[in-house]
Amino acid sequence: MKHLLQSIIAVVLCACGFSAMAQMSYGGEPKSFKYTVSEAVPVIEIQPTDVAPLLAEDATIQKGERAYRIGVTHDVQYSMENTGRIDILPDGGTLWRLSYKCEGATFSSILFNEFSIPDGAELFFYTPDHEFVIGKFNNKNKMEDGTFFPQEIPGDQFFIEYYEPANAAFHGTLKMSRISQGYRDFFHIYDEANNSTDTDEDESIGDLKWGQPGEAEGTCHPNAICYDAQWHDQIMANVLYTMSSGGYIYMCSGSLVNNTARNGKQYMLSADHCYQSGSWTFYFKNHSASCSGTSAPTTYTASGSSTGVKARDNGNSSSDFMLVEISGTINPSYNVFLAGWTNTTAQPTNPSQCACIHHPGGDIGKCSIPVQIGVASGYTKFWATTWATATGTTEQGSSGSPLFNKDKLIVGQLYAGGSSCSSPTAADIYGKFSNSWTNNNNSSNAKKLKPWLDPINSGATSLQGEYLNTVGMTNFTQVVNALDVYPNPSNGNITVSGNFSSMDGTCNVYDMVGNLVYSSQITLSPEFTLNLNNLTNGMYMLEINDNNNVFHSKIIIGK
Repeated sequence: MKHLLQSIIAVVLCACGFSAMAQMSYGGEPKSFKYTVSEAVPVIEIQPTDVAPLLAEDATIQKGERAYRIGVTHDVQYSMENTGRIDILPDGGTLWRLSYKCEGATFSSILFNEFSIPDGAELFFYTPDHEFVIGKFNNKNKMEDGTFFPQEIPGDQFFIEYYEPANAAFHGTLKMSRISQGYRDFFHIYDEANNSTDTDEDESIGDLKWGQPGEAEGTCHPNAICYDAQWHDQIMANVLYTMSSGGYIYMCSGSLVNNTARNGKQYMLSADHCYQSGSWTFYFKNHSASCSGTSAPTTYTASGSSTGVKARDNGNSSSDFMLVEISGTINPSYNVFLAGWTNTTAQPTNPSQCACIHHPGGDIGKCSIPVQIGVASGYTKFWATTWATATGTTEQGSSGSPLFNKDKLIVGQLYAGGSSCSSPTAADIYGKFSNSWTNNNNSSNAKKLKPWLDPINSGATSLQGEYLNTVGMTNFTQVVNALDVYPNPSNGNITVSGNFSSMDGTCNVYDMVGNLVYSSQITLSPEFTLNLNNLTNGMYMLEINDNNNVFHSKIIIGK
């Protein structure tokens, strides 16, 4: 396992390593790594979970019934006042440490129901081998309700380390009310054990194999990276999120989405049946770096809670949708994408050019390509999608993931269905984005998307996606008209076709941070050629303006 020690400022991504950059942590190193201090840290042992009945119950749950369950929680009542070890460091500061051990857990975490620390104080979490380290966290990480919870930490034991400087304005308060214990292994610890050549390590980790590890049940789902050339932006909008509620931990899939104000609101679209009240953690960029890869980063995270839900309605009265505003800051270094959408009722065409990006079984990001998309029989609020084994299906955990049309705009989110790698022609049901838009002109803003995704009341029928870091920089109109561009990728010589309303137009090309790199007045026809081979290799946004409409397409140049 790679060393995940964060050692740089949160908004800068180290180019030479794989650093844990989670929940706007602020760099540095735990004091105990620097100073000679006792290793005799108290360990609170949590009763192991009887997983068998949980797995048996999970096996009866179908897509659309509830979010995918991955762990359990236990109530605790601990604080710096009643447990842990305190040391005084040479600089006069106070070091408090405590360890939790959840025997057999695949991951664990903690909820601070009271979190108040002074300026200069630092909080870290790490595994016993120091291979996974997150922090530092400080008083800026406190949630609006006065709580704080870090992301899930791999393995069955972790350490908490709190440093308070000698000149602190006040003595900090850390009260812990809940410990999380995972039994689904989306950190792939069991995979690590399988691949290890250390016999002792195999023995200590091998016990973590409880039923299905944190991987998809089937093997037919291509890694999202396999489709990066076509779907890079939308992959960067993909979200895996966990929810701690009612004694359990759940997960689902979703996608960040843009809004017409283009103001960088951190909205995520998912499914209503995924909803669980409580604390939530959002994982970004959880994708393998190769088509054959089996693991991915789990340190690109942000925090939030069910109070961030802006609109939702179920699959009986509506199209099973949920829109959440993520309250915790998404680290700019993640470079996430806010996906585009269309609220038109048009049936998606060219299914082989459409996609679903999701996390089956809590696995790393996958990209499945439909064979057919139609109106679900008897379900006018839903799209029905079938698949092929060669190009993937969906599973439990995929719920809430977006269905993109050929123009790379969201047209729905996964509700239910019977598809699997062994039954790819069994239909999956996606709630129509167009139905969720006004929810049959529902009077409540909490039951429709329009007030949130069109806050300026533009009347837009479609909206292009943008990167969160540069949202609002590119000047495009709200209505998106897609271009057909081929070949793509190309050497810069491309053919463009579109339904243009005039013969005169402007061609603009933007790089992926929003800089205009090419602009020219052009003559338009239903199909014409462009020579862009002066541009360097890379990904660009091609924009054609016919004086009435603006058309967009992502292009890739590789010579």
